[in-house]
Amino acid sequence: MLNLDPEEKVLLIMHHHWITLVGPFFIVLFSLIIPWAFISLLTPFFYFALLIWYLITLMMAFGFWIDYYLDALVITNKRVLDIDQVGLFRHTVSEFRMERVQDVTIEVPNFVATFFHYGNIKIQTAGEVSFSISEVPYPHIARDLILKNTKQGGNP
Repeated sequence: MLNLDPEEKVLLIMHHHWITLVGPFFIVLFSLIIPWAFISLLTPFFYFALLIWYLITLMMAFGFWIDYYLDALVITNKRVLDIDQVGLFRHTVSEFRMERVQDVTIEVPNFVATFFHYGNIKIQTAGEVSFSISEVPYPHIARDLILKNTKQGGNP
């Protein structure tokens, strides 16, 4: 849960684009199909091993979903927060104030990104730190919102 100042408002929450789940979907699908190559080994041990295999596959799918769902870019009228979920129990939160933003760059890396309207955002701050958020849908909306609030000194 985010700790916001009393006068701070959440303007936008962005997650990764759904296209980032296509690779993990095929990994899970392939993992679900693999045991059927050994269907001729119909023994009680095979059924037990099949259940364990499916349990591991479902846990892997859950891990992919958690990583997708809990990664977020949160834009408020005073700050930008980048929440990066690493595994099931660890996450990193990077934040900076709007008045520290110097430059916001978006990159649409290829045809697929152009077709599905997603890209990468790189935010340069007043310090030596730059923040990169990859594969977000409609990155120009976040860029415009950040720049608008930066010009207004953090007040919408």
